[in-house]
Amino acid sequence: MAEEPRRRGAARTDELLQVTLDLAAEVGYAGLSIEAVARRAGVGKHTIYRRWPTMAALLLDALSRAWTTDLGYHDTGDVRADLREQFLRSAPALAAPPIGPVYRAVIAEAQADEGLRATLHDRFLRTVEESTLARITRAQEAGELVGGVDLTFPAEVLCGTLYYRYLLSNRVADETTVDALLNMFMAAYGRR
Repeated sequence: MAEEPRRRGAARTDELLQVTLDLAAEVGYAGLSIEAVARRAGVGKHTIYRRWPTMAALLLDALSRAWTTDLGYHDTGDVRADLREQFLRSAPALAAPPIGPVYRAVIAEAQADEGLRATLHDRFLRTVEESTLARITRAQEAGELVGGVDLTFPAEVLCGTLYYRYLLSNRVADETTVDALLNMFMAAYGRR
């Protein structure tokens, strides 16, 4: 029987990222290490260290690869409906494996690592905040929301509330929660 050919390059990277996600879902961050990933993947530690200098860097890349939900908002001309659709579309990815547990692990590690916290913000949170701000700014320009108000903080509150619910608490972020959040937002910023 022929031996399986050695995997290199992109195929090896994909395999290592998938092994990382699978292992993180099984053992959580506490059980995760470069050694554990290497053992599960059947490679030497050097194979992983050539690609990622730390476990946190590996986890961030694994998260990036696993995140398949489009973060772009639809623009139907109804900002409330567009925000609602996006928040409900994102919910399953944030709440369930593989992303939920891995994301929570990275957030936990980021509390003790300023560099990781900055990278987490730059690679994930900033993208979410900026796309939300862009959508509500377009609504403001179209007259759906009150003018003359900086919407940066409201965009952070919208995203932050859902991230808090999905990733840091044991409370659900279901349709009722999303509707209540959007009702508050529209009461404060919607055209009356």
